[in-house]
Amino acid sequence: INREAEDVLHRMMDDSSAETSKELVGHSGPVYGVSFSPDKTLLLSGSEDGSVRLWSLQTWTCLVCYKGHVFPVWDVQFSPLGYYFASCGHDRTARLWTTELAHPLRIFQGHFSDVDCIAFHPNSNYIGTGSSDRSLRLWDCVTGTCVRFMTGHKSSVLCLAFSPDGRFLASGSSDLRVLVWDIAFGHLLAELTHHSSIISGLAFSREGTILSSSAIDSSIALWDFCKLMNESSLEEVNVTHNPDVRRDSENLLLGSYRTKASPVLHLHYTRRNLLLDRKSVV
Repeated sequence: INREAEDVLHRMMDDSSAETSKELVGHSGPVYGVSFSPDKTLLLSGSEDGSVRLWSLQTWTCLVCYKGHVFPVWDVQFSPLGYYFASCGHDRTARLWTTELAHPLRIFQGHFSDVDCIAFHPNSNYIGTGSSDRSLRLWDCVTGTCVRFMTGHKSSVLCLAFSPDGRFLASGSSDLRVLVWDIAFGHLLAELTHHSSIISGLAFSREGTILSSSAIDSSIALWDFCKLMNESSLEEVNVTHNPDVRRDSENLLLGSYRTKASPVLHLHYTRRNLLLDRKSVV
């Protein structure tokens, strides 16, 4: 189902109009990450077999098999502009690719353990990575250098989300916390706690006023990001001055929702600000 379609809710709920599923076969191991191209004509998949495959959603065939990682690929993401994509994995690297070349344009090295998640900055000039070494890094796609190094989590960083304006980065971890960072100086702005299990998904609303988080305990939380920004003294922030870290989570929590008894693995806002979640199905 096209998540951006105007009739997405109708097609999700109406069996008579639902499309049949398609099975794409090619990987020789479990698939851990997928990403649609912005125009919804291509699909990326990353697998335990160490490869990334590019699939056509028009011919339902594999167009390219990218081989560069020597261990499992944990996450893949298309650039917001298309053409470029990024992958990360167990080999402790993240890689920048184009759909036209079979080899990576950049290899980002610096993490000391698995790179578990990856996200493009809205302007596509930077890539954020989260690792099992408990750190986050921001990489320059042009030079391949690490321009921000952020620490604060007490366990593996499993999901990332950039704010729509590109000023802030949210990270979720198996330490049950969501941290909000100021990208300009790499400062920690807020520590949000509500979930009782591993944070598995993060998403900003289209206008950036709400931050949503999900966990494998089947819960979804909505945070008032607009209030957090309005009450933070960001104009006083500089390289040496880090504002007080907000820890009053309950004052920023808009609501908490329980889904069915299955882990929520991913969150996504459509253009109409409809929040979709992806669950684990047993």
